[in-house]
Amino acid sequence: MRVNPKLYPVADEVTPYETQTWENRKVEIYLMDSFEGIKEEFVIKKGQFAVWSSMDGENYRLFLENGYFERVKELYTEPVNKIWLDFYDTTDGISRKFSNFFIYPLMGVAVIACVLSIFLSQYMPSFVSWIIIGVLAAMFVAMIFVNMKVKKVVLNENTKARQKIIDHFGGNRFDELIEMQKAYMDEYFENLYPEDKVEESKEDTETAKIEAPKEETEAVEEVKEENTSNEVKEESAEETVETEEKTVETSEETKEPEEEKAE
Repeated sequence: MRVNPKLYPVADEVTPYETQTWENRKVEIYLMDSFEGIKEEFVIKKGQFAVWSSMDGENYRLFLENGYFERVKELYTEPVNKIWLDFYDTTDGISRKFSNFFIYPLMGVAVIACVLSIFLSQYMPSFVSWIIIGVLAAMFVAMIFVNMKVKKVVLNENTKARQKIIDHFGGNRFDELIEMQKAYMDEYFENLYPEDKVEESKEDTETAKIEAPKEETEAVEEVKEENTSNEVKEESAEETVETEEKTVETSEETKEPEEEKAE
């Protein structure tokens, strides 16, 4: 099966890290650090730490990120790679089968229908456009159906291949390797973008600094309000006392003339 054929020639002049061979098959393993741009293209942009490549469906090259390969090397041993190559062969056979029995015949029918529509345009010009539209609609529906069927079969084969790998390692060891795989990927991207964590911590610190003075200001304002209210109360109390004193003085002054009149 042809997989990333443009990537295959990149390693023509590079000695592989490891070569696995059986029967007429060959898998060459390369580390991504030996090539410029591959890690940026597949790891950073697409999150792919392992990339398969083949031009003829017989010989394959496997490009692996260095640290990732060291962490989960067991997932790319010869028995495991053989399972994946068998999966690729099966998938290629399924694709060819559906192409030969569905896609190519449908394309042939579409071409014949178009030719007939051109011929019939001389006799029934009003129906030509409807014939072409009908043919295109039938092709569209048929392509959707075929694609759905192919995806379903390929997914089933992928499940079978995965189960073979689980049986090879054992369930517990397979789960450990998958956890190691996931842990390495998470660590890789966390170390790749450390600025994000620093910026988040800075934002939290600045937020705390901004919020703290607000609380202090509010407390000061409350104290000021209390002091102001107390001052107002004291002033009102003093005014009340003065008013009472004036009232007393006035009453005394009014009493004196009354006493004189009595005499």
